[in-house]
Amino acid sequence: MENKIACYCQNCRAANTVGETNCRRCGTRLLLVVFPQSLKYDTNYVPSFYEDHLLERVSLLELRLTQLSEQLAMAYEFINREAKSFQRDHALLQSFFETLSTVNPDFSEILSRNMLELFAEKKENLTAKNKEEQTLHEIFAARDTKQTELFTHLVKEGVRLLGENEEKQAFRNLERAVLLSPKNVPLLAFVAENLFRVDKFEESKKNLETAFELEPQNEKILLLLGVIYADEAETEKARKYLSVLINHPRKNFCVNYVWGMLAAYEANWTESLAAFKQAAEDTPPQPEIDYLIGCVYFELGRHALALQFLQKAISADIKYADAWFMQSVIYAAGGNPDGENNSRAAALESKEAGAQCLEFLKNKKQSNLEIALPFTHFSKEKNHLLTRGSRRLTVFFREWVHKSIE
Repeated sequence: MENKIACYCQNCRAANTVGETNCRRCGTRLLLVVFPQSLKYDTNYVPSFYEDHLLERVSLLELRLTQLSEQLAMAYEFINREAKSFQRDHALLQSFFETLSTVNPDFSEILSRNMLELFAEKKENLTAKNKEEQTLHEIFAARDTKQTELFTHLVKEGVRLLGENEEKQAFRNLERAVLLSPKNVPLLAFVAENLFRVDKFEESKKNLETAFELEPQNEKILLLLGVIYADEAETEKARKYLSVLINHPRKNFCVNYVWGMLAAYEANWTESLAAFKQAAEDTPPQPEIDYLIGCVYFELGRHALALQFLQKAISADIKYADAWFMQSVIYAAGGNPDGENNSRAAALESKEAGAQCLEFLKNKKQSNLEIALPFTHFSKEKNHLLTRGSRRLTVFFREWVHKSIE
């Protein structure tokens, strides 16, 4: 029976005779003693097959623990080495900047600012890359087509072309992908969002309406549909979509902004004022919102309060031409020619590109004051309530919409 007793290798599991220190087959050091020292001279003891099996398992476990211990030791050594390297680099940089600030303080400040901008840019690029990967993952997870390879190629190519500002070709690829997977909500929302960004509102709306039928509680879809319908002066439809998002933290500002514009379009100045004031509470101070509140107070005939909010807008941005001009209008209505002239001069000196008042101010023969007043474009451009009029307000609102859907 002694000839059947074996010590099993924990690596290749080959049977070795008792007393061997290394495996005959692979050379691995045998880590365990087959039976205790107390039984070394007991010739009547014969291990069972079950004991042999346990020894094999324990031997394998001991090997794995040894390997894990070695890996942890290597990891600790690597981390320790990197930490010491980081400390040396940090000390070197600190010494460098301290010396530089002593020799040339101005250059030190410029260099520090450039480094911060570089880090911010890298962080932004990394965030954009992670967002793109997450979007692709959601699109591919929701695909419902058998032509997987073609679908994947079209989507990736479309995303790549968008990154290179080749919108026309990009949308062709993405539209083909939508035809292959027509119920893919993440894809429909992605295409609609990018169409919205390049002002293709009608095409964006078609994708959004399809996505809304499939996923009516999607917040991005609700916001974009509400904004597009509001821009088209479809007030009931816009409010239907936006009302769902009124208490949503990230989208509340945009909802109240649009609500205020729709109320102004309907000349419901009390509701418009309430909406703009709520929008002001949802964000840090914004000169554009203070300007709009001041304009609504002007429409309500409350000129003192209008001047107060217009002055807040100007204090935040001294070159806000339209805010200066609205002040001049109120001063003129109140019989204050000095205030009127000073405010108009400040509006002209600001030279703000796209300001709504500049056309009126530059044309001395122009007598129609209304072309420079806020909200007047509503009667002319009924299909562009949010994207016409003040260029500054249009850019401001679009930036907030983009932030809300990211």
